[in-house]
Amino acid sequence: MTYKLNLASRRRGAVIPLVAVMMVVLLGLAALSVDGGNLYLERRNTQVAADASADAAAIELLANFATDGGVDRNGKARGAALSLAATHGYKSTSVIVNIPPNSGSFVGKNGYVEVLIKTNPPRFFSRVFSEKEQVVNSRSVAGGTLISTKASVMVMDPKSKNSLRLKGKSSSLEVGGDVIVNSKNKRAVDVNKKAQVKAEHVLVSGGLSKNSKRNIDGEVSTGVAPSPDPWASMPTPPKGATLKADNYKTVVGKSSTYHLEPGTYKELKFDKDDTVIMSPGVYYVDGGGFELKGDSTLNADRVTIYSTGKKGFKVSTKGKVSISPTTKGPFQGISLFQDAAKKTKVEFSKQVDLDISGIIYAPNSEVKFKNSTVDIDGGEEDEEDWDSEEDEPMEDDSGYGENSSISAAIVAGKLSIDTKTHLTIKGTDIGALRPFLGIVE
Repeated sequence: MTYKLNLASRRRGAVIPLVAVMMVVLLGLAALSVDGGNLYLERRNTQVAADASADAAAIELLANFATDGGVDRNGKARGAALSLAATHGYKSTSVIVNIPPNSGSFVGKNGYVEVLIKTNPPRFFSRVFSEKEQVVNSRSVAGGTLISTKASVMVMDPKSKNSLRLKGKSSSLEVGGDVIVNSKNKRAVDVNKKAQVKAEHVLVSGGLSKNSKRNIDGEVSTGVAPSPDPWASMPTPPKGATLKADNYKTVVGKSSTYHLEPGTYKELKFDKDDTVIMSPGVYYVDGGGFELKGDSTLNADRVTIYSTGKKGFKVSTKGKVSISPTTKGPFQGISLFQDAAKKTKVEFSKQVDLDISGIIYAPNSEVKFKNSTVDIDGGEEDEEDWDSEEDEPMEDDSGYGENSSISAAIVAGKLSIDTKTHLTIKGTDIGALRPFLGIVE
């Protein structure tokens, strides 16, 4: 059998459209890989530049927050953002800086900056499909401001060395929140090698003494802007009627009981086994100081005790002390209030049963705890807090009770915690502000 090839029946030109179709596919793949990769790279570069520029502006906002309030009056923040963008290769015509932001969750909020970078990367293979200009937009928002913080301790002195100090064996401070130290001294905080601080944040305007940081359990930041006093504008309590404590005294045998009423007293000093009951209200101690010693006891519910002059407060009794703050009026939440114009001491020692709630407010004085175990939970100390047998808390052979508690926040010029003193402050909040710096959107 013979087969003949019929050339006339062959299909002509079938490869040409197939190649054309495949070229479109190949160009599409090339456009996807080359132009798509170029867009991705440009998007990443612009985002890096936007973040860096926003951060640079936020640093300036925070540095000048005390004078500018986060609104960039001197233009330094805007200039920093544009300068940083330029170092990444983006001219000012491609960059928009909004202080405060014009969009997003932080629109109109002082202390925040929004940086927008827009570019038009060139087309390569994708030009076959479209001549339309490509656009890449990147946006970043950063904050350089003061934010609310759950601060339980504020140490206000702006210059002192050892503004916050823990010294001696087995002294400790545990705070359910932040510790703020406004001193700019390079040794503003001193924590003895056998002492310990536990807090969420320890924010220090100055620095720490050598080896202090290793004895702090929490995030430590130095060189931060000082935090403002939440009660700087609080008025001085007015003087009430002039009263004498002895007029409210009853004596049974050798024991004296005082049922005091709010008003102005030259001094309030109690000793031996005196029993003191203070009715709700504001007590103005006019220069003579407030003192509890011996085995005297105090029950002061819903009171603010204000002491003027240099004699301050001294609580060294072995008896029970219970103080809670007023719940109404301009001194709401303040239990002990030391005249801000005087430098003196608010001192606690030898407590068997100490229960103070509210705020201890002594912004220009030293608050000092010594020879006492004070625990808001009233429970036993956690032995895991101590790293070695040498550093264990010494046994309580002093008669100090385990039921002592202090739920008060402390605002002090200086804070000192002495040998054998364990101070725990949990769950308090004095409405303070702390510096914040970072990208938020």
